[in-house]
Amino acid sequence: MNIKPSKKAGVLVAAAIASALAASTAQASHFRGAALVPSVDANGVLTINSKSFWRKGTASGGVGSFVNVSGVGSAGEVSSVVDTSDVRRDSNTEVFQTTLPGAGYYTITWGSCCWVRPGPSQNFTESSYSTVSTIYWDGSNATNPIQFDLENIQQQVVGGQAYSDNLDAVGSSTLSYDTSYIAQSMTMQAEGFTIDATGQINIDATSTGNYVDNPFNDGADEAFSARITASDGVNPNEDSSVEFVWLFDVVDSQSANLAPEITDVTINALIGDSISQVLTVTDPNAGDVVTTNFLSFIGSSGAVAGSTFDPNTLQFNWDSTGFSAGQYVATFRAADGGGLTDQGTITINLRAPSNPNVTEPGSLAIAAAGLLTLGALRRRRK
Repeated sequence: MNIKPSKKAGVLVAAAIASALAASTAQASHFRGAALVPSVDANGVLTINSKSFWRKGTASGGVGSFVNVSGVGSAGEVSSVVDTSDVRRDSNTEVFQTTLPGAGYYTITWGSCCWVRPGPSQNFTESSYSTVSTIYWDGSNATNPIQFDLENIQQQVVGGQAYSDNLDAVGSSTLSYDTSYIAQSMTMQAEGFTIDATGQINIDATSTGNYVDNPFNDGADEAFSARITASDGVNPNEDSSVEFVWLFDVVDSQSANLAPEITDVTINALIGDSISQVLTVTDPNAGDVVTTNFLSFIGSSGAVAGSTFDPNTLQFNWDSTGFSAGQYVATFRAADGGGLTDQGTITINLRAPSNPNVTEPGSLAIAAAGLLTLGALRRRRK
C-alpha cells in the first residue's frame, strides 16, 4: 500500500526535515543507515527507538541529541548504546522521548550530512541523509503500531546467489511494505529488491551478481530502503509508518570469512501451547566458533516475559498460557568470533483455540524435532 500524504502533512514533513538538517550535528561521510520506531503510552509520552549504522569509529554521535516531532518541537535523547562488535560497521541504539500535547498525527524527522563515500558504481551519493516516521495517537490509549529492528535484515549478500530474508516487523494492525520509497541521496532502489505482503525480502541471483564492491568503504556496497505502514489511522493519510535505509555488504562466495546464519522459524500455535524450539545456527567457514545470544521477545504490546533460552543447546522455551492471540517475535544474535554477526528470529503466530481456521489440538508441546512443529522455516539466504 502506497500512502500519499495530504498537502498539509507534506508541508510539515518538508519543514521538519529542513529544520533537522540545519540543527543536527553533522556526521560527515559516516552514515550507513537508520530507522526510527515510535510508540506512545497512555499518558502521551512518545518514545522513539532509533538504530543507526556508521563507519567504524564514528557511531558515538549517532542520531544526535534530539529528533524533530511535528507540533512538539523535539524529543530529547535519554540513552545511547554503541556496538562496535561487527567489523563492517558500528551501530548506535538510542532512545528519545517527549510528551505529546494531545490526540493527533505526529511526524518524526531527522537528518544531516553525509553518507559514507561510495564507489563509482554504487546507487547512493556522499550527500545528506534523512528519515521520517509517523504515528497516530487517539489521546487516551497506549499505541505501539510498529515494532522493528533494522538489524534483523541480514546485511551480507553473496554476489550471484539469490537472497531471502524477512523484516520480522510486528504490528498492532495490518502492516504493508512500500519499496517505491527511495531514501535521500539514493539514486535508485537496489536492483531486484522486493518485499512481499509477509515482509519477506527477495533478490534474484542475477541482480546480486550485478552488485559491486565499494572500494572506499568496506560493507557499504548497495543501498536499499522501504517504508513500513500500519493501517491504524483515522484515514489512510494518518497511518503510522517507519522508513528505513541501510547498505548491503556484497561478498564473494570464496571470501575468507563469511557471516554466520540463524535460520528464521515461523510457528503457528494455539493459546496454551508450550513452545520448545531449537535454533539452527550455521557458519560457512568450517572451524568458526559461533556464540548465540537471546536479544528480545516482543508481542504487539511490547516486551513479553516468561521465556527462556539456553545458549549451549540453542533451545528456546515459552508457555503461551494466559497470553493473547497475536504475533510474537523472539530475536537472537550469532557472532563468529571474526567480527561478523547475524540476527535471526522465532516468530510465533498465536491463535485462540476457538478459531475456526485452526484445526490443531491445543495444549501440546511444539517440539523442534519436527513431528509437532506447527510452522515453517524461512530461509535467510539461498
